[in-house]
Amino acid sequence: MTLHHRIVAPSDLSGPQHEQMYLLFAAHYAQVSRQGFERDLASKTWVILLLDELEVIRGFSTQETYLFTLGGRDQHILFSGDTIIEPACWGSQELVRGWCTVAARLLSAAGDTPCYWFLISKGYRTYLYLPLFFLRYHPHHQGIGAELKPLLDAVAKAKFTDAYDSVSGLIRFGEAHGQLAETLAEIPSKREDDPAVSFFLLRNPDFAQGVELACLAPITLANTHRIGRALLTHATLRCHAPA
Repeated sequence: MTLHHRIVAPSDLSGPQHEQMYLLFAAHYAQVSRQGFERDLASKTWVILLLDELEVIRGFSTQETYLFTLGGRDQHILFSGDTIIEPACWGSQELVRGWCTVAARLLSAAGDTPCYWFLISKGYRTYLYLPLFFLRYHPHHQGIGAELKPLLDAVAKAKFTDAYDSVSGLIRFGEAHGQLAETLAEIPSKREDDPAVSFFLLRNPDFAQGVELACLAPITLANTHRIGRALLTHATLRCHAPA
C-alpha cells in the first residue's frame, strides 16, 4: 500500500476525517474516549495525515508548536501527541517525511531561537524515532544528552504538572489517557536485544498501562544522522525554495 502525507490544521479537518481518525485511534488504543480525543486534537497546531491512494486515512500524528521560556531564554517546542499507523502500513516513511516538514517549518520560522522535540512515549516504537533521527537526546541509553534534563523537566512539568515525576522521567495520568492495545504492546523477540529497546523497557516498565516516558531532543541538522538528516535537509531546502 502506497501512502502519501498531508499536513493540515485541526480546524481544516472534515467531519468524516475526524471520524476516520477516531476509529483508527480507538482500534489500536484501549481506554480512550471520543471527548478526550477531540479535546487533545483541538489543542494541536498541525495534524500529519497518512493517506492511501483513495484518500483513506491510514495513520496520523498530531503536533503542537509553542514558545517556552526558562531562565529568561526562549525555545521553540515541537510536541508530538496522538500518533498511530495501521500495522499493515508499518515500514512506510511518510510519517517521518511529514514530521520533517513540520520540523523544517519550525526551524525556518524560529530564526536563532533554539528548537526542541518534546516526545512522550508509551511504546518502544515511538521511542525508536529518537535514535533513528538524533545523535543527542535525553534519556539516551548511553547517557548522551544528559545536560538536556533540566529543560526536559521544566517543559514536562509545565505541560503535565503533578503527573510528571522528574526523578523517573515518567508521566502517570490520574485518569486513563489511552494505552496500547495488547497486541501492539507485545515486544517481538527480535527486538529484545536492541539496546535502545532494552533501555526503554528499563526506564518505562509500565508502558503497557499507558505510562509515558518524557524525552527531549534538539532539532538541528547537526544533531541528526542517517535518514533523519537526509529528510530534514530536504524538507528545510523546500521551505527556503522560492515560491
